[in-house]
Amino acid sequence: MKNFLKILLGFLVLVIAAGALLLSRINTDSNKQAISAAVLEASGYELTIGGDLSLDLFPTFGLSLSDVRLKNPAYPQELGSASQVVLRVELAPLINRSLQVQEIIADDFHVNYFIDADGNAIWSTSSSTNNGSTSPTNASGISATEATASSSTELAINQLQIRNASIDIQDSSRGTRYRLDQINLLSRNSNINGQPFDIELNFDYENNGMSAPVPISLLSEVIADIDAGDLALRNIQASVTPMLMTGSVSLSSINSAPTYAAEFSAEPFDLIGLLQSLGMMEVETEPSLGLSSGRELAFELDFNGDSEQATLNALTVDFANTQVEADANVRMATDFAPMNVSYNINAGVIDLSPFFPAEEEVADESEAGSDISVQADPGINAAAQYQAETELPIDLIRDITVLGSASIEALVINDMRFDDINLFTNVEDGVLDVEMPPLSAFEGNVQATVRLNTQQAQPTLELSATSADINLVNLAPSLSRFNTVTGFLNTESTYTAQGRTASDITDSLSGNTAFTIAENSVDIGVIKQVFTAIAALSPTGEAIQQWPDVIRFNEMSGYHLLDDGFAANQEMKLRMDNFDISGTGGFDLDAGTFDYDMMFTVLGEPYIQTIPINELYHNVSWPVDCSATFNESVNRYCRPDFTRVREIFTQIGSNAVRGRLEEAITDQLPTELQDSARGLLRNIFN
Repeated sequence: MKNFLKILLGFLVLVIAAGALLLSRINTDSNKQAISAAVLEASGYELTIGGDLSLDLFPTFGLSLSDVRLKNPAYPQELGSASQVVLRVELAPLINRSLQVQEIIADDFHVNYFIDADGNAIWSTSSSTNNGSTSPTNASGISATEATASSSTELAINQLQIRNASIDIQDSSRGTRYRLDQINLLSRNSNINGQPFDIELNFDYENNGMSAPVPISLLSEVIADIDAGDLALRNIQASVTPMLMTGSVSLSSINSAPTYAAEFSAEPFDLIGLLQSLGMMEVETEPSLGLSSGRELAFELDFNGDSEQATLNALTVDFANTQVEADANVRMATDFAPMNVSYNINAGVIDLSPFFPAEEEVADESEAGSDISVQADPGINAAAQYQAETELPIDLIRDITVLGSASIEALVINDMRFDDINLFTNVEDGVLDVEMPPLSAFEGNVQATVRLNTQQAQPTLELSATSADINLVNLAPSLSRFNTVTGFLNTESTYTAQGRTASDITDSLSGNTAFTIAENSVDIGVIKQVFTAIAALSPTGEAIQQWPDVIRFNEMSGYHLLDDGFAANQEMKLRMDNFDISGTGGFDLDAGTFDYDMMFTVLGEPYIQTIPINELYHNVSWPVDCSATFNESVNRYCRPDFTRVREIFTQIGSNAVRGRLEEAITDQLPTELQDSARGLLRNIFN
């Protein structure tokens, strides 16, 4: 017995030594390289284990990796990394093909998802894991895939924990960047056998224009039955300050004929506060004492579908003190028909005033100074102002059929109100038609039609609009900078453009707007200011200050022409009885500036002499330079071209002297000498 105990003790020492030797040899470069080679062969990705590799056998099977990095060989950037990954599995259940994971932990897990300027993602690999081969079969002729499906392994995870993870998403082709930081995921008793379990997820969201990250959290009960192909998320609570959204999502028969259904709702929340949280608006400099009901939003959403169609059963939005209801149906494209969409939207009176603060009074000119530059909108941050090239949905219009309508009882923005708004949309055979029948606005009405034809290689946009009896008195508060004219405005506009992007459209926009203003009255302060400056150079002077400040014209009409965009080649004309304004130029929307070369002319008979002036100056076109930034005071918009004005006065003086000499020649010289005298006169003045 004594010898047996010695032998047993020696055997145990040998086993312990062998186990220690085995575990000590686990953390070798050859084993790390073997794991990396297996990952590369299976996925096409390079796995680097920069730290230790350790293995535990008792009481649970545990694998621990530190400083793990994953990379696509085709790109220099890492796909992901983690400071430590731990996997612990119960050994006994494996005998019965039950995978009981005790714990999965990933610390400092980071993922990069980058897309370059050409639209290539760094996760894309050229090789396929199966290289197009079919699944191998066993001796019974059953494929390995079928065998696995018929005898699936049960999977349960007692605890899944991801701590301090992050995801960086960059798309250079669109100029966007998003980042999720401080990602923490906790799940207990996770399984794929249809037993409910809870998950808790929270992270910080930030895009490239946000000044501070936004905390987002998600709580839900999950039911996953992998054999039946069912997945459900119940009792969802998603929080993005100040919005709390609840709901549920279910996916059924994923392996055969998948269907889905979802419903979400949110109690009233401050929409402006949400936009501020997401970095789309600047945070208010002064704290609000309370939320205005006019800027709160609540919604309920219910939709379902399958591989053939999706149905929005109901969307109800309580917003701006009104309710918006919508429904829609989408039939997926087939070999015989394109995608078909139908929709209907109905709304009451929508008040958007809380989102459009009233324009502040322009500072006094003496305080503002003469050097005024265009400033960025303080309500929108730099990222929100940045707009990547916006492409028109050409391919979508070509591949879809749409029929729908939207009806809004009224739309209110501060002092502006639009009633009886109806929009009808039709897309068929690559042609988009949008029609807006007459809506009531400013005591008059406005109507418009838009057609975008994508059938040609270069899509064409056609726009026509008319307005009738628009009361400028009611419109003036919305355009306070141009409130010098009253009356009833009538317009007719027709424009065309070509291109595939928004900038193509604006750069090629051509057409005209003709207008008349009936029952008008005009503050001619700018005109008086220009002619006062001109009269200062006149040898005789003119009583410009005696002109009335406000004049009613019998005729007030004009037109505005565009030729290939706004930047140049614009032509405009305005006729007010015997006063004529015409010129050419353009404006730069990005810089907020305009530059026009204008001609101000006071016409003589037979035009009604509403603006009186010495006959000597009738039909004289005075050059005026109108160039400034839009946000300058109106009285700084235009000024005479003094060099050319002096030349005109010199010519007028010469013409006056010449006229008097002509009269003297006619009245005082004999007839036989008049021709010679006129020839001499021409030589002198020429």
